[in-house]
Amino acid sequence: MTAEHTNQSRRRFLQGVLISLGAGLSQGFIGENALAAALSYRITPDGEPHQARVLSNEQLKLLKRVCNTIIPATETPGAGDIGVHGFIDHYLYHCYDLNAHTRMRAILSVIETSSLRIYGHSFALLNDEKQVVHLTRLETAAKPFSEQQRADFKQLKALVCFGYYTSETGASKELVYQAYPGGFKGQVAYSGQAGYGSLAYY
Repeated sequence: MTAEHTNQSRRRFLQGVLISLGAGLSQGFIGENALAAALSYRITPDGEPHQARVLSNEQLKLLKRVCNTIIPATETPGAGDIGVHGFIDHYLYHCYDLNAHTRMRAILSVIETSSLRIYGHSFALLNDEKQVVHLTRLETAAKPFSEQQRADFKQLKALVCFGYYTSETGASKELVYQAYPGGFKGQVAYSGQAGYGSLAYY
């Protein structure tokens, strides 16, 4: 598969991500005070691992690879490269109930065990193309995945995107802050931006 085809597959894989954010983030959410605590999260310095609260260290490593598959590095770092996996663990701990914790641990287990069964390798050892294909099958509930697993993965994707686009990298480099909703149209020619975000990064 060419690099162009791989990028097209990634774009198709991401098409439903932003649509999923509203419903995906609400399932198991436990309140605004918890949200304030979660948004106080700071990325740990290079080389210092995030202290896991909900996920195991092995699950955090897997989640980092999943994050980088959902939002890979381009001109900006991928989601896993900026520590979104650590943010998700922190966010789950502060903002979600025990049922949500169980479902997120379970869907990571599904990703890993199904990769071992189908490909004979851990998800992290698959090449980029196979990782995209594997998560796309999960996203569409293609066999061997169920509709419930699809729903749980949808929530995980929403958390990845929320973590990335509220980070400094996502909000100030991938997107550009828009002070006036709808934009301000001045008289000076301007080439424009691909997308716009807020300054509410962690």
